[in-house]
Amino acid sequence: MPSIAAVSAPDTPPKPAVAADSLAAAVISVERLGACSTDYDALTDAELLAGQRDLARLSQLVETRKAWLAKTLAHRSRPELGQQGLAAQQGFLSPAELIQNFTGSTRHDARKLVDVGRMLADTEAADAAAADEQARRVLDGTDDPGEAGTPPGLFDQATIDAEPVALPWYAPISRAAATGTLSVAAAHAIRTGLGDIDAVVTAEKLADAVHTLVHEATRLTVDELLKRARRMRDSLDEAGIAVREKKAWDDRYLRVWRIDTGQVHVHGLFPPEQGQYILDVYDSLTGPRRGGVRFVDPDRAAWAKAVQDDPRSTDQLTADGFLELLKAGSTVNPDRMLGGRTPAVRILTTAAPHAPAAPTGPAAEPDPTEALVAIPDGTGHGFIEGNPTPVSQETIDRIICTSGTVEVSFDADGQPLNLGREDRVFSQAQRLALAARDGGCMWGECDKPPSRTEAHHLEQWLRDHGSTDIRSGILLCPPHHLLLHNQGWQIFENHGTYWLRPPAAVDPGQTLIRLRSKSPAAPD
Repeated sequence: MPSIAAVSAPDTPPKPAVAADSLAAAVISVERLGACSTDYDALTDAELLAGQRDLARLSQLVETRKAWLAKTLAHRSRPELGQQGLAAQQGFLSPAELIQNFTGSTRHDARKLVDVGRMLADTEAADAAAADEQARRVLDGTDDPGEAGTPPGLFDQATIDAEPVALPWYAPISRAAATGTLSVAAAHAIRTGLGDIDAVVTAEKLADAVHTLVHEATRLTVDELLKRARRMRDSLDEAGIAVREKKAWDDRYLRVWRIDTGQVHVHGLFPPEQGQYILDVYDSLTGPRRGGVRFVDPDRAAWAKAVQDDPRSTDQLTADGFLELLKAGSTVNPDRMLGGRTPAVRILTTAAPHAPAAPTGPAAEPDPTEALVAIPDGTGHGFIEGNPTPVSQETIDRIICTSGTVEVSFDADGQPLNLGREDRVFSQAQRLALAARDGGCMWGECDKPPSRTEAHHLEQWLRDHGSTDIRSGILLCPPHHLLLHNQGWQIFENHGTYWLRPPAAVDPGQTLIRLRSKSPAAPD
């Protein structure tokens, strides 16, 4: 059974009739959209957007019922039933396989339905037990034993001292999913991201985190919710970071073998620190093919054009590039292979409260082994730039020992130091500071890492006499950078917060959209 936390006044679970009414209303709203493609083509833009919201609402309500059904299928197919289980009778080895066969979904999605369904069932059972206990106390007169006129003999001391019925710490997730206000995918993301109770992370701590995440779920995508939940778990259990980090290192491997045709297979798994370096090399080799940065420097622009025009496929280019790196070793010429950019692993940390600092780098490109860090206070954890997995303080100390630190102070708005208007193009040092602050493309849900972004000037350098200050810059991937300039979007900065204003053609009210840092080290 899941671990539970005591809750003295449980919320009243939603009534099935309410959920049924919600489902019926959602179906009616969707039916009004039309019954064929032509009907949808005739909708106005406002009706299309409203229809998308109605469909999302209906989908969430249906997903909840799919979770209930999956839970029941799993219960009737539990291992102890053997060949008498429902899944086995239908010729399947597990309830997930049965669900996958009926729905056409992936096995992962089927298991997700089962997991969320069990979570809903646990909460329903706890709610029912709490309601029964409360009713019994009312009948026994134990709700207020000291009240005058209470008949003697209707309760004993054991009843008075009894703890209230405990509810699962994830009960708010279940209730939100049961009413359709939280999708099954979002519920699963919060539950799995927060993990389980242990000696350090108590049920009470997880319950507090759940309330925060359920509230934030209305403005976050499922991927963002999962990242947010994992970051909250890391903050609650910093000691566990080192344990997970050690396991990641222990699990690393690289296997190379030859098959009958003489071809060679390579397969590996790397911890975040090593893996990020490999990803950085991959981005450097193939960036121009995958929407990478557009270079202002003529030499780098020529290199990017050569990569784009190369007749080899991207996979072939990657394979050949890694082989060249292996051959060249430490004598590789970065100008020829990587367009002048040498990969590096950079560590982002939070400095001591009395001395705020954040990472940046020297004007020259760092050495491949160099790590750029803020000076930490000896406790806590950090992040490898471009990777959301935290690293322990021990790893930070080890890298500092071999590579040293580079410290840059931030102002009250969280902005790195400005460097003025001497150059139109952001310097390498400024780029590193922007990468530490923004964590990648700042546009909406874009997940492009810093290595695949460009620095956008909020003020036109020539037209508005804008300065090349870090405050006036923001990282955008090339497609979003082009979209901003070509479609009339605008970005504003106010006290360290950046806002995106859509053109009137997209949103007549031009409601500002807050842009949030993708850096795992950024404040929540």
